[in-house]
Order: sequence, then C-alpha cells, then structure tokens
Amino acid sequence: MSGGRPPVVAVVGPTASGKTALAIALARRLEGELVNGDSRQMIAELQVGVAKPEPCELGGVVCHGLDWRRLGRPFTAFDFVARADPALAGIAARQRVPIVVGGTGLYLRALLRGFDFGQVAPRPPVPAGSAGAGADGPDLTALAAELARVGPEVAGRVDLRNRRRVVRALELARAGAVPGVRRQPWPAVLVARRLSAAALRRRIEERSRRLMGPRLLAEVERILAGGVPADVLAGAAIGYAEALAWRSGRCGREEAAARVALRTWRYGRQQRTWLRREPQVVWLGDDASCDDAVADRAAEVVVGALGQRQPGG
Repeated sequence: MSGGRPPVVAVVGPTASGKTALAIALARRLEGELVNGDSRQMIAELQVGVAKPEPCELGGVVCHGLDWRRLGRPFTAFDFVARADPALAGIAARQRVPIVVGGTGLYLRALLRGFDFGQVAPRPPVPAGSAGAGADGPDLTALAAELARVGPEVAGRVDLRNRRRVVRALELARAGAVPGVRRQPWPAVLVARRLSAAALRRRIEERSRRLMGPRLLAEVERILAGGVPADVLAGAAIGYAEALAWRSGRCGREEAAARVALRTWRYGRQQRTWLRREPQVVWLGDDASCDDAVADRAAEVVVGALGQRQPGG
C-alpha cells in the first residue's frame, strides 16, 4: 500500500456480527493494539448497554478510545479524528499493528479517507437570525440558500439534497474556512465477518435478551444516581430507553428485549447497506465458520495486504 502514513487494519461489520472478538483475535495474532471506532462505546459512563469490551475479554490487548467522551456532551467526527490520529501514530511508532474496530460509518470515513474538515471544528456558534437558528431545527431549503449566499464557491460542489453535507459546508463557510483542505488519509485494509441476514438477526435477538438483565438495570441506576437526566440516558444508545421503560414498569423484560432487537436489527441493516458500497471490504467466513478459523483467515489477509511479517517470523 502506498501513502505517507503506515497502513492500518479496520475491522468493520454490522452490529452484533462479532467485530470486537475478531479484532481482539487479530491483535493477538499480529501484535497489534485496538482503537475503538464505535461512537457509543466511546462514552465513558456506558459499559453494559453498549457491549463495551471488558478487561477479561481484552485479555491484555490494549484498546484506545473507550472513554473519549462524556455522556450528554457533544462529540463529533472531528473530535474523534483529533483523538484517533495520534493514537494510531503512537501504535505504529511502537512497531505494533494499529487496528480500528467498529462501528460508526462517518467516523471511519473521516479517519481513513482524510475527510474535509476545513481545519475547523464542527458546529461553530450559529449567528442570531441566520437560517438554522430556529428552535424547530434547520430547514434544508433555507440552509442551502444561506450557503449559496455566504459560500457560493462551496455551494456549487455540495449535494444540496444531503442535509449533513449542507450543514457541514455551511459551518465551514460561516467560520471562514478554506474548503478543500484535506487531512492525510490512513491507508487501510478492511475486513469483516460474512453472515447471512438470518444469522445476523438471530445474533441480535440473542444479544438483546442477554442485554436486558440485572447488570443493565444496575448500570442505569448508577448513571441516574450520578445526576444524568433520564432523557439524556434514554438517547445515549439503543437499549437504555427500553431499560428505563422496564425499570418503571411501562413494559416487561421480554417486551423491552424485543424492542431492543427490532431497533438493533434496523440499525444493522443500515450498516449492511453502507458496507455493501465499500468495495475494499474483505468478507470472511460464513454462518458456519468458527471464530478461530475466521481470525486465522483474517490474519492471512492482513499480512498479505500490509506486507506484515507473521509474529515470530
């Protein structure tokens, strides 16, 4: 692989597909360290509900980025890249393999492809009276009109039907940033476990039933006792609104688990759609493959793609 930065590995896939286990297995085989790319697992206060890897799972494998943000505080792809860039560089400097694991598509694209941030952090203050300052949120037509007024050179290059891109371009234009300035990307090999839709759905349903238990309730109680409002916790990640409903008696445990499974399945389908558009992803194994076999094959793919020697070789 070419590029001015050393190559990294990215373990991707839909939720509940076994990304974390595969990444840990790869780190052991390739003498690597992990960088978490799941925005929810980055929240320091959350553990059970976001399936954050515990020390016993990691077994000594270093995982960066499990506490990079705080519950209820803004954290963007810009913030993630600002933390992940030096983490990856440090891993490479220690002559270890950097392995990104997860999860959040925008974060991964920003990190690996050199997303255009214009050298400005997202969400600068919205000027009073400008489009987007209303309490009901920005109107896309009004945002596009303001972008054409304050940044006409940018407006001609942005998909004006894509709200996220229009909002980001307008943030840059308001801040006086020079568009088109790109970070240096990280050359990467992307690997994922191949599962059928039926197998993935079964895994999601099983995980949802395990999730909705006393450990999650205890975590919810601890977070609420720490002063976090229930509405903030409910919006933190899939599972917490359902746990709060179960806790208050608004639904039973089985119903809460079923709600989690449905929401997670919908999210997983969105992730599968995104990944199908990524031609670089190497899909490994199938429904019947054991974890060790998938990890061994993934290590072979990574070694071949990165030109990395086998540990001990």
